[in-house]
Amino acid sequence: MVAENSTPHLHSAVEPKQTFRRALDMSARAAMPSLFIMFCAILLSAPFGVPGQAQLQFGIAMCTVWFWAYSRPKSMPALAVFLNGLVVEIFSFGPPGAILLSLLVIYGVAHHWRYGLSRLGFLAGWLIFSVLAVLASCFQWALVCVHAVALLSPVPGLFQAALTIGIYPSLIALFVWGRRTFANPDQA
Repeated sequence: MVAENSTPHLHSAVEPKQTFRRALDMSARAAMPSLFIMFCAILLSAPFGVPGQAQLQFGIAMCTVWFWAYSRPKSMPALAVFLNGLVVEIFSFGPPGAILLSLLVIYGVAHHWRYGLSRLGFLAGWLIFSVLAVLASCFQWALVCVHAVALLSPVPGLFQAALTIGIYPSLIALFVWGRRTFANPDQA
């Protein structure tokens, strides 16, 4: 008598058939957060003359990585964070490597604390994110000062931190809706 080692699917009669089109749809839905970062980085690199445009690039990338790293880590793996960081670096005018390193640190914190963060309320998560945004902006300001070999005004760094903290609620609302609809690979 031969025993079968595989476990049966719980809902095998309800699951749709895995086709190439469905696999492509699932992949596209899982890649939505990364595509959003890349689209915003390219769009905000255009010379529109909007005040805070460069700082908004960093803020959107940071909010996106933070949310998806703790809410759905499969949609934001470390390799995607690295590639998104490279894209944002290419289209930004900050010190080289600062945004990439900041995004990787934000990803590491969010991914490592994802179980605790998912249990916290919105305000506590926003407070933790705010502290990290201020630290990342101070890090970038310090790198710019080192690169310029001068002590520059910290106002642009503080503006970047304030802008990043300020756009957090609206982006999180968009991402919560997106997690249930267009960015949900299970809906494919």
